[in-house]
Amino acid sequence: MIKKVFVDSDVIIDVATGRLPFFGNSKSVLTLLENGFAVGYVSSNIITNVYYVLRRISSHEKAKDFLTSILGYMTVISVEHRSILEALDSEFKDFEDAVQHYSALANNCDLIITRNIDDYEKSEIQVMPPADFLSLFSVEK
Repeated sequence: MIKKVFVDSDVIIDVATGRLPFFGNSKSVLTLLENGFAVGYVSSNIITNVYYVLRRISSHEKAKDFLTSILGYMTVISVEHRSILEALDSEFKDFEDAVQHYSALANNCDLIITRNIDDYEKSEIQVMPPADFLSLFSVEK
């Protein structure tokens, strides 16, 4: 059973911005985590990136409120020195995704949920899009 789930920034931004057609599945993922079906993790980098996006399209207060809300049920993991070195030495095409991967790996995450599956081709952790994760719980958007 999947217990520790790392959620990539695209899924969180889908929910924060109401990005269609992805909003429904991404929102359902966060709802499952909020209801304790698995423990959700994000990196500190994701929090700063999401804040930046939300601040640019809305306001500091709205960005802060959204992040405070999700941090009520998701745990922020640090991006450690070793994870950066591993990302730099990896064969990942995208450095940021490599950093996310090695941070999730260092924190014993069972799964990474992202819409950018191809960017995690070299992952040592199972990777799946929101719809596939939802199917584990027989949830539809």
